Amino acid sequence: MRDVTFRGSRVLAAGSVLSTFLSTGLFAQESRPMTVEDVLALKGLSQVSVSPDGQWVAYVVTGRDMEEDRQETDVWVVPAAGGPADVRQLTFRPGSDDSPVWHPSGEWLAFSSDREGVRQVYGIRPDGGEAWQVTSHETSVGSFRFAPDGARLGFVASPPATEADRELEEVRGRPMVWDSVYTDQWSRLHVAELEDEVAGEGVRWSPDGLHVVSFVWAPDSRAVAFGARSSPVLRTTYYGATYVQAGAEAEARSVTSMPGGENPVAWDEESGLIVSGTGQLLGTYNRQLWRVPFGADGGALDPVSLTADLDANANLVHIDGSRLIVSAARRTGATVYRIPLADGAAAGPPGDLTDGRRYYSGASASADGSVLAFTAEDGMAPPDIFITPMDTFRPERLTDLNPQVADLALGEQGVESWPSRAGGEEIEGVLTLPVGYEAGDRVPMVLVIHGGPSGISSDRFNATRGAYPVQVYAGMGFAVLQPNYRGSSGYGERFRGLNRGDISGRDWVDIDSGVDAMVERGIADPERLAVSGWSFGGHHTYWGITQTDRFRAASAGAGANDLISMYSQTDIPEFYHTYLGPKPWEDWDLYEERSAYRHVENVTTPLLIQVGERDERVPAEQSIQFFEAVRAIGKAPTSLVLYPDQPHGVRSPRLQRDLMSRNVEWLTRWVLEPEALVP
Repeated sequence: MRDVTFRGSRVLAAGSVLSTFLSTGLFAQESRPMTVEDVLALKGLSQVSVSPDGQWVAYVVTGRDMEEDRQETDVWVVPAAGGPADVRQLTFRPGSDDSPVWHPSGEWLAFSSDREGVRQVYGIRPDGGEAWQVTSHETSVGSFRFAPDGARLGFVASPPATEADRELEEVRGRPMVWDSVYTDQWSRLHVAELEDEVAGEGVRWSPDGLHVVSFVWAPDSRAVAFGARSSPVLRTTYYGATYVQAGAEAEARSVTSMPGGENPVAWDEESGLIVSGTGQLLGTYNRQLWRVPFGADGGALDPVSLTADLDANANLVHIDGSRLIVSAARRTGATVYRIPLADGAAAGPPGDLTDGRRYYSGASASADGSVLAFTAEDGMAPPDIFITPMDTFRPERLTDLNPQVADLALGEQGVESWPSRAGGEEIEGVLTLPVGYEAGDRVPMVLVIHGGPSGISSDRFNATRGAYPVQVYAGMGFAVLQPNYRGSSGYGERFRGLNRGDISGRDWVDIDSGVDAMVERGIADPERLAVSGWSFGGHHTYWGITQTDRFRAASAGAGANDLISMYSQTDIPEFYHTYLGPKPWEDWDLYEERSAYRHVENVTTPLLIQVGERDERVPAEQSIQFFEAVRAIGKAPTSLVLYPDQPHGVRSPRLQRDLMSRNVEWLTRWVLEPEALVP
């Protein structure tokens, strides 16, 4: 039985504001299909920040400079009582201006900029004018926060290289010694006094031997709590702790050290110190928000979870003595929840603050929690900023970031579900139909498989999924299915843990069962199917084409194919402790059995492979290995593209163009026009 909810078609009664919000998709069928160039022209929206008094909303807009081949980010503001006609761009210089943080007075905001080469903090007023330099630290400044009284600025920065390091580098170069770090790779916490809106010299607070990753100020501005670990090396992430320090010369006192590490996210006068963590060393457990109580002697007591009843990863938005506001994924959507508090503990179950009609994310609240700003989007409309009173959900639109989308024909999008052949587990996926689709049409279909595996495909504006331009595919006549196989986030802790010890097992069956369902429901043409995915989606793509020949084309991005070698190549070998259990030498058979490379002789599907040359997460050697095997066996056409100087995700705008264009060309060649290849 078909179970489908197309959200874009059931929101027209939601009110004039939200109807206007969806106007980009209402007449899309009369417009032209989306192209790769249209995807590249889309502007991104992030880092929403409400001023303390709730009068302004700052945010960051990201665009692509194709001529200079770089991402450009700028800070914008809009008055909370305004609308799209009132938006104001504050920064204009080439490069990266981002991370807006309001001064507690609300009179100006700080932001991070690389305009002078070394990243520093700058200030600007919301009504415009020239920006001024706030910090002049000798190395680049990372995250920063104002003290609540506005008199000091805390920031994280690395120390300069020592004279000994510089002298040694002149003689011997700078070799990369695996799992070791140089002095200038540590992050330290510094505090600077503010005078006339300019920071003085930063005084280092955090001690040697601690790599600081985050911090918050105490409500009285006299102390900080910071999250730190014993080394910058990535694998120490699971062993971090929270420290409290009341001055440059004071002791950094460990107040909690939960398994799996944690980071402080707030220090509220009424609710106390709040940290984020799972409380588990390894695994697929929910990230919770915990209150750290202190005893009469000032010593920390056991943390108390405030979000134990929220079966999702909790992200802090706002906290005071009576309520906790968090955002979290929920199935294919995202929402904002209110949790009542009393006596420092949760006093009731989480309740929806938003209405569940679309994808809500990036939430920010005013200092008193009276207003909430957030981004909202759905399958037919890109994200824009809305604002609402906190006590009742009445969203008003503040921006119109991508008005050109109104001229594009988009494929209708919704959510499908199906039972997996592996035990009948209910699986969901986001389905985007071809532009102009009519019920009963059988159309070519491509899988776009998310990574993680604890990632998620959401019912949001999926114009692009990195390498895979979903709405471009819809304009070409494809249906696009993005399955949330077992292990995906958004469905609770139980579901997210169902593939532990079983990757390349029932999780792939979940995906393949979705293909069966779309064929059975008369949507997908079984003779014109394709599969693709990046990272763990690339892993699934490799695995899938060794298990079946049903696909006419495949595109694997940065996927692992040989889990034995991958264990020692990746920068996160702990991943395999979580998802397989034993280490390779403890169970060679398991690692070999779940490696696509073990079955590579079965591949007959035309295969495109794409990967960043400097990928540390899934190194390019994994892609090269599979490519060389497929090519040597000779049963399937294959192509390997390495993107120079690119990490796990391709960042160069020009190479992003190539990335997407090659996938469009590959699907056209092997799925839409295969007859052209027959002599």
